[in-house]
Amino acid sequence: MIKKFFKYTVTATILAATIQVTPTFASPETSVIQGQINATEDQIDNFETKIQQIDDRISQSMEKSEKLNTEIKTQQGKIAQTESEIKEAKASLDAHKEVYSERLKSIQLEGKQSIVTYAELLLSSNNLSEFFTRFTAISSIMESDTALLNGLNEKEQALTEAEKKLHEEYNQLKKSQNELVSEQKKIQEDKAEIQKELATAQSTLQNKQNQLAQQQAQEEAQKRAQEEARRQAQLAQRQVTQRHSGGTKTSKSAPSVDLSNESTSATASNVIAIAKKYMGVPYVWGGTTPNGFDCSGFTSYVFRQVGINLPRVSRDQQRVGTRISPSQVQPGDLVFRGSPAYHVGIYIGGGQYIHAPQTGDVVKISTYNPAKFTSAARVLP
Repeated sequence: MIKKFFKYTVTATILAATIQVTPTFASPETSVIQGQINATEDQIDNFETKIQQIDDRISQSMEKSEKLNTEIKTQQGKIAQTESEIKEAKASLDAHKEVYSERLKSIQLEGKQSIVTYAELLLSSNNLSEFFTRFTAISSIMESDTALLNGLNEKEQALTEAEKKLHEEYNQLKKSQNELVSEQKKIQEDKAEIQKELATAQSTLQNKQNQLAQQQAQEEAQKRAQEEARRQAQLAQRQVTQRHSGGTKTSKSAPSVDLSNESTSATASNVIAIAKKYMGVPYVWGGTTPNGFDCSGFTSYVFRQVGINLPRVSRDQQRVGTRISPSQVQPGDLVFRGSPAYHVGIYIGGGQYIHAPQTGDVVKISTYNPAKFTSAARVLP
């Protein structure tokens, strides 16, 4: 009996010593891969930030383009109206010229010049009173006709000058529009290049994550083998101890800890519930409806449904409400990236926020890291 007891004791001691001197497996390769993954994730975040900034520039250029289109249409209307007035002025001038010509013809006698006819009219007066009457009438007719024709000529000339100026302004608007189109094309090219780099980084991340998963699986298998060996050793040692003392030990379970300290108001809960209804809606430049949202179009649409009207774009939304630190946010707060902001979302609690990220993506929930946000605003009562 003593011999058997001694055998168990020696076996348990050897197993326990073996476990104690065998460290938990942690390959340096795992740390290297994890470091590469962290670096790639940071790179991806930088690319996504650049895309969000470009999306914001595109949204601004679209607003500018819409304004230019409105101004061009207005200018075209002015030009058309002026051309119509010029046409009317020319017609009026031609009509009065014709009337004037007919009047001169009616008082000409046998091809004599009008001035001679006027003179004869005056000289044929029977008395001085009739002479002055005829002279006044002829002078009045000549002055009236001359003033009328001069006035019509001046009006036509003024309208022609106005038309010329309107065309110059129209050409300048068209030039600005063409420059804006070129700018938008350049923005699109920049974005395409960044998206290409982003795709490469995402592919690299996926490969590294797969590599890490394989490495961790191997380590986990070795860890389980170690744990099983340790368990067998502890079991053997416990059997030896029980034979020696007959005692047993019990373990206590660790108490659970509630890490949540965020409180959500009824209004905030309503905002979050409304926002979640639109998950999956595609990102669209300048989008402000459930057919498609950009980042600020999404937040303004959601808050408008609870009676809060936010400005249209993120840089203006950043100036409303009470400004708070990104690390002090509560559910329902707006969170911004950039100053002025180029991106905005809604914090929903639990270290998460909901937003319309960028083109090619949809409204979704993402992990909230305060360090990556510039500011936050509390707009709910």
